[in-house]
Amino acid sequence: MLIPISYPLNRAAPLYPGTEPLSITRTKSFDQGDAEEKSLITFSSHAGTHIDLPRHFCPGGGSVRSLLAPEAVFEPARCIAIPKTGAEPIRIYDLLEHLDAIRASRALFIRTGSGRLRESDPDAYAREHPWVHHEVAGFLRTENPALRLFGIDTISIAVPAEPEEGAEAHRAFLCGSPHIFLLEDVDLSYGRLLEEPWTLRVYPMVFDDLEGVPVVALAEFG
Repeated sequence: MLIPISYPLNRAAPLYPGTEPLSITRTKSFDQGDAEEKSLITFSSHAGTHIDLPRHFCPGGGSVRSLLAPEAVFEPARCIAIPKTGAEPIRIYDLLEHLDAIRASRALFIRTGSGRLRESDPDAYAREHPWVHHEVAGFLRTENPALRLFGIDTISIAVPAEPEEGAEAHRAFLCGSPHIFLLEDVDLSYGRLLEEPWTLRVYPMVFDDLEGVPVVALAEFG
């Protein structure tokens, strides 16, 4: 069974402050006498559910094309619940009761509950959400050197009020060895994600020399 954990990308999608909005420009139209309709679509590489690659914060770091496959598979994937409200940080002590899942995962997701605000209060979802302290990346790498992806149900692991901390957190995940990809703005509302291991399948919307890219992400249950 396949469950989508990425959000559809559209013009209503909340964006991290400063991210360029998705735009659609009609280039051919029946109303203008054309024989067909066509559109030009532009969007940020960090719009909607997206993956961050090392090049995002690490000079010379790997890109989508160099480090991912057109279908990237991570298994086992695990999701743990660490409820947070507002701009609360996730720190090492929040993870200690989840060590078994952390040590047994190739991809680890944290459900904070922030995703509930994505439709009801998109401004709060974009600006005042839980964030991840930079110490977490090193802790995860020590507990599980095989971990390759970290995902979360917030629009970013960084919060606008703490820009330096956000940059440090991104560098800690993406520039350390081994690097840990980041998957942000993920829909982790499906209850079964917390109950058992699953397989993560990630499909980049654009497969090129990019530091990040919106993706289609699926959770597969056996």
